[in-house]
Amino acid sequence: KNKPSTAVSSSSSSAAAVHTVDLDGYLPKSMVNASDYVLPGTENAPPLSAAKGRPYYPIINHFQNRNPTGSYAKKWGYFDLEDPDPKWKGKMRPQPDFGAVPNRDVKLTDFPDGAWQKDKEYMTRFLEEAKKLVNRTIEAVYGEWGVGIPQDGSVELTDEFMVNREAFYKWPKPSDQSLDGMTRRFIHHIMTGDSFKLVLGGHSAAAGHGAGFNASYVHQAGLVLEPVFAHLGVEFRSYNFAQGGMGTFQQALAGMDLRGKDADMLIWDSSMTEKSPPLTNFFFRQGLLAGNRAPFLYSGGGANPAAFEAIGASVGGYGELGYSPITTSEEQAKTLPWAARYNKCESGASALCTAQEYDGKCWVEREDFTPEAKQQELVGGQAKWHPGPKKHRTRGRALALSVLFMLQHALDKWEELGTESGYPVAEQYWHVTDFYNSIKEKVPTVEGCYSDDAWKIGQSRRGLRENNQIYGRRLDLEGFWPSRLCNIPMHGRSLWGPRVNPMESSLLSILKPNAYGDVDPNIHDNPDYMKGPDYFPPDRAAPWSTPPEPEVNPWEIAGSRRLQDKAHASNGEQANSGNFLSDTEKGALPSAEEVAKARGTVNATALRILAEDPDAIVPGLGLEVLWGLPGVCDGTTHGWCDKSTTTDCLYSGAQDNRGMICFNPLSGWVVFDVKEVKHGFIGARMESWHKSGDLTKGWNEVNNGGKGNYAKEGLERHLLQKEKQERDAMYLEEMSHRIEEDMLLEDPSTARRLGGGQSCGASGDYIFEFAINGKIVASWDKDAFCSHYTRTGYNLDLIKFMDDEKMTGDFELAMRMSPTHSNKQGTMCITHLYWG
Repeated sequence: KNKPSTAVSSSSSSAAAVHTVDLDGYLPKSMVNASDYVLPGTENAPPLSAAKGRPYYPIINHFQNRNPTGSYAKKWGYFDLEDPDPKWKGKMRPQPDFGAVPNRDVKLTDFPDGAWQKDKEYMTRFLEEAKKLVNRTIEAVYGEWGVGIPQDGSVELTDEFMVNREAFYKWPKPSDQSLDGMTRRFIHHIMTGDSFKLVLGGHSAAAGHGAGFNASYVHQAGLVLEPVFAHLGVEFRSYNFAQGGMGTFQQALAGMDLRGKDADMLIWDSSMTEKSPPLTNFFFRQGLLAGNRAPFLYSGGGANPAAFEAIGASVGGYGELGYSPITTSEEQAKTLPWAARYNKCESGASALCTAQEYDGKCWVEREDFTPEAKQQELVGGQAKWHPGPKKHRTRGRALALSVLFMLQHALDKWEELGTESGYPVAEQYWHVTDFYNSIKEKVPTVEGCYSDDAWKIGQSRRGLRENNQIYGRRLDLEGFWPSRLCNIPMHGRSLWGPRVNPMESSLLSILKPNAYGDVDPNIHDNPDYMKGPDYFPPDRAAPWSTPPEPEVNPWEIAGSRRLQDKAHASNGEQANSGNFLSDTEKGALPSAEEVAKARGTVNATALRILAEDPDAIVPGLGLEVLWGLPGVCDGTTHGWCDKSTTTDCLYSGAQDNRGMICFNPLSGWVVFDVKEVKHGFIGARMESWHKSGDLTKGWNEVNNGGKGNYAKEGLERHLLQKEKQERDAMYLEEMSHRIEEDMLLEDPSTARRLGGGQSCGASGDYIFEFAINGKIVASWDKDAFCSHYTRTGYNLDLIKFMDDEKMTGDFELAMRMSPTHSNKQGTMCITHLYWG
C-alpha cells in the first residue's frame, strides 16, 4: 500500500463512541531503569544524575495508554480495544518466560492457556484496532499539512484535496525481501513485547544544532511512532547519537556498545564529515555484526546500504514529503494548517519563510523553577548547513510514515496468516534468531569497507624502549590501520556522548579500582556524573513545537496517555541544594580515606605497593575524569541532560559532549580491564595536546607518596572539592567551544581538512608507556608516540595497543606518562577504548 486506506476514514463514518475501561489492573506497579549497572561508589547518587539514570514506567500490555476521552478522540477515533473474554477484563493475561530464550523466540507450546497470542477472538479484535491505529496515525500526519481524513468525515474530498493528498507522500516501498524481514520483526516484537529502537548516527545537522535536540528529525519521527507502538505493547525509542563536528567512525569502532545493541533501524547521516563511502559501509556492517539484532538499514543522505540486501538484510529509504500549502503572507499563513505555516513560501514571499526558519526557543516559564543564567532567545547553532525545526519536522514525518506503512503491511500479513492457520501463527513467520544470525554470518562477503592500505600508521621510528611483544608474540603496532576490523564485531567504551546507558558504556565501567576501592580518585568530590539536575521533568510544552488545539497533533491522535512520574520530587522539593555547606560542615568533612575505610574497600596490600614502588603497575591515584555534560545524556528524548541552572538554553537539549580521562607523570598508571577479546585487537582514541592543569597540584612524587589526595579532610578537603568543581566548569566551557569550532569546519562551501585536528603533544616532550597484563610493551617519547598515531579523519587520531588475532581472552591494559622524564607537565587523555 502506497497510501493510507480511507476505508475507516470515509466521509460517511461517524464519531467514535466512548468505551471506558478500568485501567487499574493494567498499570505497571513500579518504574524501571534502562540499565541495572551501578558504578561502585555511586549507589547514593541523586535522581536523574548520570550515575543513577532516569527511571520510567515500562510498556507491559495493550491497555495502559488507552485514552478514549482525549481531546482528539471524538474527531479522529482512538485505540478502542477491550479484552473480549470477561474472565480477563482488568487482568494481565499469562505469558511465557520470554527472557529464558535468545531473542525471546519462545516455542508455540510455551504460550500458556489464556495467552492473548493464541486467543482467536482477542487476536481478531487486536489486529482490527491495531490496523485502525496505524491508519489513523498516517491520516494525522497527512492532516498536519491539510490532506488527512479524520474518522468523523468532517473534510470535503474535493478534486483539489485528493490531488494534493496524492502528491503529499510517495512511499519508497522496499523490496519484497526487505519488507518480509520487517514483517517478521514487527510480528515478533508485538507477540513477545520486545522493544523497538530507531538509531541515528551522524553530524551536527542530524544532531539538531540550530533546531534543538528534540526537534531533530529522528525524534520528530519518534514523537509520532512511540504512542503507536505503546498501544501494541512495544516500548519504542528513537536515539540520536549524532555528534557535532564529527562523523560516525569514532562510535562505530566500538561496534554497537555506544549506540545500543538492540537497534532495529539504523540511519547514517554524516555526509558533511564523512565523504568516504567505506566509512558508511563500516557504520552499517558494525550495526549488523556487533549488535544483538540485524537492523533495517536506511538509505539516503549519501548512504547506500543496498549491497547488504544481497546477504538478506532489510534496506530501504524513507522518501520525502511532496506537498505543502504555500505561504503568501503573514495573514494568509494564519489560515494554513499549523505545521504547514512558513514551510514553503511563494517566490515573492521567500523572506517570510527565511525569517521563520529558526524558531526554536530556549525556555518556557514555569512556576517552580527560574534559571540562574539568562536564557538565550533562540537555540544556538544556526548555520546555512543546519536545518531549522520545520525542515526537521518535515523530514521526521516522512521517516515516520515509512515505518507506519511497513507496520501496516505487517499487520495485514499477520491477519492473513492467522485467518489461514489460526493463532499463534507458525514460528517460521516470526522467530528472528536464525534470521539475524544468517545475515551476521554473511557480512564479511560484502565488499566496500576500507582497504588494507587506507590509513598508514606514522613513519617508523623507534622510541626509548619498544619490544612490541607479549608472551613472545609480536603485537603489530606499525604498518596500516587493520582492515580486518571490518569483519569482526567490535566493542568499546567512551566518555563522548550522547551514548546509550551513559554510565555502563563509559570508560569508568572498565577502569580497575585503586587501592581505596575507587575507579575515580575524585568520586567523593561531586564529579559531573554524580550531579542531579536543578529542576525535574517534564519540561513545559513548547508552543513553537506543539500545535495548539484544535490543530492536528499526530502524537495526541495516536493517543498515548502519559503516566505521572511519581519517582521525582514534588515541586517544592526540586532544587538539588545539597552542595551548599555551612562553615561548620566544611570543617567537619571527612577525608576520602575515612570514607573508603568505612565502606570497607581499602586494599592494604595495594596501598603498601603504591607507597613502596611508584613503578608498580597498579591503578594510580592522580588520574582525572572529565565526564562532560551532567545528567542522563542517552540520546533519547526521555533523557534529562544538562538541566543546570547555569545552562543558558535549557530547551536546546543538545547532548553532544566530549569527556575524557587524563593523566600526567605523577598520576600513576591508568588500568583498564578489557574482557572477552576474541580477535586480538585493542586500540584507542587519544588526545595528547592538553595542558596539565591541576590534577596533581601540590604533588612532588608519583601518587603523592601512595596517598594521593585521600588524606585531606575538613577545609582542605572542601577546597579540593571546590577546585575540582571549577576545573569541571572550565572544561565544559572549553568543550563547548571546541565543538562549535569543529562544526564551523563542516561548512560544505569550505574545504574541510579531513586529515586535520590537533597536534600530538602541546606540552613539551614526554614518555608514554603502556603495559599488557603487567608487562610493559612500549615506552615512546613524543616523536615515537606521534609516529604511531593513525589519523583516520578530522580530530580522529587512533593508537593500536594490540593487533594479533591469535591473542584472545581477558587483558589488563595499563598506560601512564613516565615519571622518569624531566617534563612533569606532559598530559595524555583517552576518550575511547576499542577492542575486538
